[in-house]
Amino acid sequence: MNKIVFIFFILFLCKAEAQEPSALQIGDSLYAIGDYGKAIKAYKNAAQNTSQKIKLAKSYEAAGNATQALNYYKQVLVKDTSAIVIKYNYGKLLATAGRLQQADSVFTKLKKSYPGNSNFVYQLATVKEEMKDSTAQTLFAQAYFLDDTNLNALYKLARRAVTKRNFGFAQNYVEKALVLDPNSTRFLTLKALSHFYLKEYHEAVKTYERLLELNQSNEQLHEKLAISYTNTNQFEKAIDQYTILINEYSDKIPFYHSNLARAYMAIKEYDKAIRHIEIAIVLQDIPLDSEYLQLSTIYKKQGNDKLVFEMMRKAVQENPEDEMLQYFQVLAADNYFKDKTSILNYYERYLERFGAKGRYRDVAKQRVRDLKKELHFEKE
Repeated sequence: MNKIVFIFFILFLCKAEAQEPSALQIGDSLYAIGDYGKAIKAYKNAAQNTSQKIKLAKSYEAAGNATQALNYYKQVLVKDTSAIVIKYNYGKLLATAGRLQQADSVFTKLKKSYPGNSNFVYQLATVKEEMKDSTAQTLFAQAYFLDDTNLNALYKLARRAVTKRNFGFAQNYVEKALVLDPNSTRFLTLKALSHFYLKEYHEAVKTYERLLELNQSNEQLHEKLAISYTNTNQFEKAIDQYTILINEYSDKIPFYHSNLARAYMAIKEYDKAIRHIEIAIVLQDIPLDSEYLQLSTIYKKQGNDKLVFEMMRKAVQENPEDEMLQYFQVLAADNYFKDKTSILNYYERYLERFGAKGRYRDVAKQRVRDLKKELHFEKE
C-alpha cells in the first residue's frame, strides 16, 4: 500500500467511525446554554424512554411551563413509582404551581417512606405553611431536629419567633445560624429586627451597619437604621438614612419628613427642620397638632414669639380638646402680646374650660391674679 492510498484509507476509517450526535445530546447542549425551546424540540425527536421524558420535564420546568413539566414527571412516575428524585422534583413543582393538596400528598408519602430525611420534612412543612396549616411549625422544628445544619428550617423557626415577639427564642435560633453562616443576610436581618423591637438600638445599629457592608439595601433596613441612629443620638447618620429614604424610596411619606426635621432640630439646623415639617404638614390628612407644636418649638429657639403663637394657634385648631396645647397657646400669647387685657382673656378662657381639674390651673390662677393687679396699678 503506497503512502497516498494509506492516507485515504485512514481518512475513510475516521469518517466511518465519526458519529452524528444524538437528539438527546443535541438537546443536552441546548439545555446547558438555556435555549429551552430548541432543547424541547430536540428531545421530542429522541427515542421515547424515561431519560427523554425526564429531560423534557426539566426543560419545560426551566421554560416556566409547569403544566407540561408535571405531565412528563407524572408519565415517568407511572412507570417507575420508586423514582425518589423524580417524586421530589414533582412535589416541589406541584407546590410552586399552587397545587398544594397534591404536593402535600407527595411529600407526606416521602416523609413516611424516609422519616430521617430532613429536607422531605422541610418541604412538607413549607406546603403546610402555604395551606395555613398549624402543623407547619412543628414540622419545621422536626426538620431542624433531624439536621441541625438545615438553615432553611431554622430560618422559618427564627422568623416565626420574631413575628410572635418571642425574641429570646429568635436570638437563640439566629445565633446558631450565624455560627454556620456568619454572613447570612436573612439571619442578620432577623437579628437586627430583634434588637430593634427590644429597643436595643446600639446593637441594632451594629447589625444594620453589617448588612450595609454586605451590600444590602431596602426601605425597611434604612428606616429602622434611621430610627436606631436617632435613639442613639447619632443625628447626622440618621439624616443620611432619612435622605436615602426620601430620595430613593418615597418623598411622600410624612413620617420620614417629620423625623428628619427632628434630627435637624437636634443639630440646630432649624431652617432645614422647618422645611421638612412644612412638607410633612402638606402631605398629611390627619390632625397636625404635633407638627405645629414641633414648629413652635423651633421658632421658640429662634426667639420668634409671633410665629410661636401662630403655630400654637394652629395646633389648637387641629386638636381643640388637648389641654396641654390650650395652655401652651396661653403661654405663647403671654410672650407675644403686649396688651395685658388680651393676655388675661386667654388665661380666663383656659380656666373657664379646664379650671376645675386642669393640670395647670394653679399657675394659671396665679398669673390671672398678677395680671389683674398689674392692670389695676396701670389704671391708678
